[in-house]
Amino acid sequence: MDKLRAMTFFCRTVEAKSFAAAAQALGMVPSALSKAIAALEHELGFALLNRSTRGLALTDEGGRYYEQCRQILSDIEDAEGTGRRGGTQARGTLRVGMHPGLRYAVMTTLRPFLGEHPDLRIETLITNTAAAVVDEGLDLVLCIGALADSSMIARPLGWTRPIVCATPDYFTSHGEPHHPSELAQHSSVIYARRDEAPNTRWRFAKGGETCEVDVPVRAVSRDGIGLVDAALSGCGVARPLEIAARHWVVAGRLREVLNDWTGEPQAIAAVSPPQSRTAPAKVRLYIEYLASMLAA
Repeated sequence: MDKLRAMTFFCRTVEAKSFAAAAQALGMVPSALSKAIAALEHELGFALLNRSTRGLALTDEGGRYYEQCRQILSDIEDAEGTGRRGGTQARGTLRVGMHPGLRYAVMTTLRPFLGEHPDLRIETLITNTAAAVVDEGLDLVLCIGALADSSMIARPLGWTRPIVCATPDYFTSHGEPHHPSELAQHSSVIYARRDEAPNTRWRFAKGGETCEVDVPVRAVSRDGIGLVDAALSGCGVARPLEIAARHWVVAGRLREVLNDWTGEPQAIAAVSPPQSRTAPAKVRLYIEYLASMLAA
């Protein structure tokens, strides 16, 4: 048995969460992939996956074996990248999850990093759940806000804050608020998950003064991705994170108001799974690139 090949097949199946999806990515038929995993299980002497009509799930032994296999494959990628160009290079596939508010900032700055590392491919997923780094087989998750799982490795990348903004045309038609209480007279665009209370009460602080206002809702973004998009269309006033709206504010497509009334700062962090050894080169290099990009 080609053990390294079988380990690769196993890791890709875990990350794709199905034989069909993994087989398509690997360019093979699902039945052949399933037989390869079964042969690996027979060789190891224990089950790696529980198979059911609802999908695949790792066994306890399979979970531990997956983490070890992922580290081994990453080490091999690092060794090949170092030898191929005489220096550390990122290669293979980098799987990145990201908070929806980081989508524009991250996706529009991929080209320079990919240009520096021609042997690297990046796959992205929208999520702000730190546990997704393990559950989804990701290399890192770019999170905003407090982290619930302290077992993860988190590197701070910076801070962002909520801002109030709308299009210049909207403010021309409806007037520009000069105090948070005036937002009660404006249409708003909010972010609200189905499992959370609607974000209709906005809190502000200015010096020692605080203010809470219930905003009338005109549009709701359930996943957070469309918050800025809806504001750009003129639906109303939105309160996205500054990093999500920055490009459009600088370009004049959105106008920030009430900027002397602050919202709670939110930390930006790159979250990696717990590891006994150093992170792969592709992860280390991308985190360093993100840190410099966000600082700029």
